[in-house]
Amino acid sequence: MRQVFRVGWMLGLATAVAACTSLLGDFDVGTGDASSAGGGGASATGGGGASSTGGAQPCTAGWRDCDGNPDDCEVDVTSDPQNCGACGAVCLAGGSCSADGCSGVTELARGYSDAAFLTIYQDEVYWTAGDDAAGSVLKVSIHGGPITRLAAGQNAPYGIAVNAHGVFWSNLNAKRVMKVDHEGKEEPRWVVDSDYVTLGVVADDADVFWAQRAGSIGTPGNGSLIGRIRMPDGEADARFRRDDMTSPHLLALDEGHVYWVDRRERGGVNRTSRRDGGPTTRVADDQSFPYAVAVDRDHVYWANNSSPSASAVMRAPKDGRQAPKPVWVPSGEDDVRNQLPNSIAVDDEDPYVYWTDQGAARVWRKRKDGSGNQETLYRGGVPRGIVLHGDFVYWVNATPDGAVLKLRRPE
Repeated sequence: MRQVFRVGWMLGLATAVAACTSLLGDFDVGTGDASSAGGGGASATGGGGASSTGGAQPCTAGWRDCDGNPDDCEVDVTSDPQNCGACGAVCLAGGSCSADGCSGVTELARGYSDAAFLTIYQDEVYWTAGDDAAGSVLKVSIHGGPITRLAAGQNAPYGIAVNAHGVFWSNLNAKRVMKVDHEGKEEPRWVVDSDYVTLGVVADDADVFWAQRAGSIGTPGNGSLIGRIRMPDGEADARFRRDDMTSPHLLALDEGHVYWVDRRERGGVNRTSRRDGGPTTRVADDQSFPYAVAVDRDHVYWANNSSPSASAVMRAPKDGRQAPKPVWVPSGEDDVRNQLPNSIAVDDEDPYVYWTDQGAARVWRKRKDGSGNQETLYRGGVPRGIVLHGDFVYWVNATPDGAVLKLRRPE
């Protein structure tokens, strides 16, 4: 069942119409989750960089006021591993700090348990955290510094995307797609209110797409779909790509298509024209519970994570005319067990595919063509969402510290 309303008509009928999926075209209407504590743009506490960004007088180059005392600029951020490049940006594992940043992994934020996914927009990292009604949506500069809580009281925030029009995320338990401004100055608003679980969210300045699953995990159901919210007017369409025989999960986007995984025991990877939601191309079939998906210029990449024995990182041409090939599968030569790939990232310039492995507690990369061995970039915690930006790879650790981390891509 679909509801697609123009803004003025919807405002008049909002309290009178009950729908399977209620969709608001005006971002200034709708309500936050009942448990929402709102946004407000306040700097969050309990994470790296929650202290002052500067004193009453400008600091000289390379120095910052990190203790909140306006009378001094006491930290040299070109040499302090506890404040490397910005207040609160910590060099981990004994890493050193220089004008180029940490020699190894940099912790940009910590203390946000069950961090899930992240994205980067205009040199700011946005991420979701929390698996219950006390979840949050937050942001921090790619360099570190103050952390802004954009929304609190979100019910299991999950997928997240940002464009020129705002920050969008799914509240998994509340079955909503939410929106707030980039600074969190306004109350978060729901833009899609569904009867079914909302999961992946992806966006550019033209559209926002979301994935909706009607059945239980790995089970098709009447109401599973890929929906679209047009920018800038916010008109949403829950019938953009209805597919009751699938179990949609995470998404990827290029100029012509939206790509999505069908997370079933014998699932697959699909692509649909973003222009009209036309017939779906099955890029890959018979995949074992595919979880995450990413695209570069020519290929689609995805992670299968049903079990350690069936885990894999795969790729196929975008048009689906050639059979998928493994980039990585578990090997008896691996020094780890319980591999469960989670999130995946690629770009056009880098010859590697990067992924997080929540089972093996690793961040890995391997050549896109599958040659050579995988390289371990990080060990520890439960790494989940991952993105590439500039010279760095960024990811979140769900537990134990709920951290946002970055590392310069190896040569």
